[in-house]
Amino acid sequence: MARSVQRLGVGYHPGLFTAAGSAGALLGLAQVGFGLPLFLYAGYTSLASGTPDAVLLGVGVALLCTGILTAGFRNRMRLPLRHIVLCWMGAAGLLCQVATGGQPVSFTFAWTPSLLALIAFAVIPAAQSLLYPIVFIPLALVTLAVSPGTAPADVAMATLLMLATGLGLTWFARSALLAETDDLTGIPNFAGFEQVLSAAMRDAGPDESLALVRLDINEFALVNRRAGQEAGDAAMVAFVAGVSDALPAAAVMARVEGDAFAILLPGFTAARARDLLEGLHGQVAGFSAGIAVREGNESESEFFGRAGKALFEAQRVGRGKIVTHGGYYASPTAVRDGLANGEFFLSFQPVIELAGGHAVGAEALVRWQHPTRGLVPPAEFIPLCEASGSIQVLGQWIVRESIAVAEHWRRVRSPEGNPLSVSINASARELASSGYAAYVLAECAAVGFPPGLVRIEVTETEFGSDTAAVRDNIRLLRGAGVLISMDDFGTGHSSLSRLTEIDLDVIKIDRSFVGVIDTDTQSPVAELAIKLAAALGLDVIAEGVETETQARWLRDRGCTFAQGYLYSPPLSAGSFVAEFVDERSTS
Repeated sequence: MARSVQRLGVGYHPGLFTAAGSAGALLGLAQVGFGLPLFLYAGYTSLASGTPDAVLLGVGVALLCTGILTAGFRNRMRLPLRHIVLCWMGAAGLLCQVATGGQPVSFTFAWTPSLLALIAFAVIPAAQSLLYPIVFIPLALVTLAVSPGTAPADVAMATLLMLATGLGLTWFARSALLAETDDLTGIPNFAGFEQVLSAAMRDAGPDESLALVRLDINEFALVNRRAGQEAGDAAMVAFVAGVSDALPAAAVMARVEGDAFAILLPGFTAARARDLLEGLHGQVAGFSAGIAVREGNESESEFFGRAGKALFEAQRVGRGKIVTHGGYYASPTAVRDGLANGEFFLSFQPVIELAGGHAVGAEALVRWQHPTRGLVPPAEFIPLCEASGSIQVLGQWIVRESIAVAEHWRRVRSPEGNPLSVSINASARELASSGYAAYVLAECAAVGFPPGLVRIEVTETEFGSDTAAVRDNIRLLRGAGVLISMDDFGTGHSSLSRLTEIDLDVIKIDRSFVGVIDTDTQSPVAELAIKLAAALGLDVIAEGVETETQARWLRDRGCTFAQGYLYSPPLSAGSFVAEFVDERSTS
């Protein structure tokens, strides 16, 4: 999509004035260019005749003022405002023509609709620009014809010239329109979409979300082969009609090529775009889709390409899938900015002792309320943070906030209440950094929180990062009383001999092995994990417990702790205190 720039120049090309800023600049210049000569002409004739020409002077001043305002607020010159300015310029020309009726200069003003049509062709879509020569050229001709003292021959010659000009401009506009429109479906083609995307990216503010969808109809080639070209064309038109009916007014759908389409969704987050597409499944022919959300100063080709990568991934994993390209938004700078702006927050899911049914702690879960992407799932942004190195910036914040919140629980709980631990997830990259353990213990010391109430959770796969730094951090943490948990047990690649070598205190059974438990189904893996933990002297936490049947099954087999929606979803710190902390009396 990107155009290569060979040299700087001022030549016109399609799309040059489609962005708000450039369109506003052109419209402002056009008004000043019309108003200044008009004001000077009216001033000269007023001095020469001794009688002020109020109409021309007034129109000239008004055009100068509106031109300066238009140029000054050019970045806000969206499409509706452009139409207002164009109509004002057309009305100003007609007003001047009426005011000078019968004078030779009236013919000059009669030509303003032709110039207006040229400007309209530059700053608004070709189809809409046709309105201006169709409306204003006949009005100018009628005004010229009814003006007193105008010779019929002059009117006839002006009519022929202006109609020829109008037809020529209309032909150019229609040609441009056809060049940017798909013949079969009537929606923009790739060239037309390129113009729309370029203008939208230039017009959108830094905090304004812009989603791009690329989709392919599944196995559309089979329709053409089995039912013929005509049936394929009908199916294509029906698909476009069905999708278009579900799109908001501001959205633009284009046929990129063959059975491939692109949809631009201004103001949409990735989650909202996914919801829209999922709502289309079953209503139109099956399709696979990729979603990308604009970020930073990326170019049109980068934005379009990311959506294409997401579409490729959707097609790779299976027909009918929708994949969102995570983007590159989780850089260290972006994460620091997000932390400073309060975009990240923690939720806490209680860990319940199965025997007594009371909370013994909570797992801290980070969430990101992104300004343009909405609520981003941790499964999406955590891998990006790890890849960019920003996980260490984010991880330090999680440690600091989690320990501070847990210390607050300790202060407000009653002396008879159970001490509550806090579980903090750590990535392999964090554990491999030499100062991780020291940082955790320093945060505990800073607020007076006992290290023995801290649980560091590491996934089974990440325990494979058996570097000296990882071993040193685990040794320092356990030496201070911090417990180490193996998260998602059963999904990684630890051997039994490896488990006996790891400095470990707790294993957490992955939710996939708990979710299968019901009155008729057992979970051999979960049962084996409980027995293995007992043999190794480890505590066990079962994740994803959602039913009483699951809880009873786990309790009967000796599982110590559980967490899941049966007991509570993740809660804010305040809600967790209200639900699970036995607060000390204030009397």
